[in-house]
Amino acid sequence: MSKHKIRHKKTCLNCSAFVETHYCPKCGQENSESRQSFHHLFTHFVFDFIHYDSSFWRTVKYLFLSPGKLSIEYMNGKRKSYVNPFTLYIFISFITFFIPSVLPDASKSNKNIEVEAEVTEAMKLRDSLIVTDPQGKLTAEKIDSKYKTLPKEKQILSPDGIMYKTGLAIVENSKDKQKNKEAIEFLIHNMPKVLFLYMPIFAFWLWLFHNKRKRFYFDSGIFTLHFFSVVLLSITICNVFSCLCDWIGIGWPAGLLWTFMVFYITFYFFRGCRRFYDDNRFISNLKSGVLVMINSFMIILITTLYAILGIYMVYIYHH
Repeated sequence: MSKHKIRHKKTCLNCSAFVETHYCPKCGQENSESRQSFHHLFTHFVFDFIHYDSSFWRTVKYLFLSPGKLSIEYMNGKRKSYVNPFTLYIFISFITFFIPSVLPDASKSNKNIEVEAEVTEAMKLRDSLIVTDPQGKLTAEKIDSKYKTLPKEKQILSPDGIMYKTGLAIVENSKDKQKNKEAIEFLIHNMPKVLFLYMPIFAFWLWLFHNKRKRFYFDSGIFTLHFFSVVLLSITICNVFSCLCDWIGIGWPAGLLWTFMVFYITFYFFRGCRRFYDDNRFISNLKSGVLVMINSFMIILITTLYAILGIYMVYIYHH
């Protein structure tokens, strides 16, 4: 029996049919009030995903254990049996970047260990500063003034460029905990957007390297959504397991799992491409190897530029 407030009127809000009981006999919608709490909307959304009659568990099973199979099934028209690829990606992306914010902080239980480590690191930093700057005046202004005295041919970065200003901002704000926290929050908050924006590029490389007559760009987009969902799901599993290991005080199992996931995702990509694009083993592995190198370079480049943008926005633009 539903716990939601039932409307007194017997007309379905969805299809206008007469509703004699709690649910519309025509469309199946519950005859409840339209205005519901956020808690209701969220729990209803999750319930639709994990309900035993839904396609969620079947989708996750094929997604994680059968590389390329889910994309093939979807392209063959079996769309009702599985979660929509776009919806699946959005849901997993939300979970991936939401879980770290609710996981308990194991650092509190290891406070003494961290304090000792910070003291040791601070002593090393102090010693290095004494060597490089005996008077203790190593500041952004001092670096800037010395850099501008160098000959133009030795100045790698332009003093008026974003890269140079960002570097100075890091030095100037290195001890500002609030700024550092804002920078990290900016990076974490916007990372899903970066991944989402890169997916069309990822799909383009897949389409470019494979049979364009047999698989269209849209097809490669579906495979990309499923592959990125696997990547995010793997990250989620590793984050939860790492948190558990931190609380126990044993770090090596988490490192082992992260290493395994990296190898598994690589294997997943090779195996998924061969199955989805139906190439012979040698040609498929060759194409996949080149694609791994291209996309690794692109992802590192985009992530670096994004990190620089994040630091610039926090330390300089909002300064």
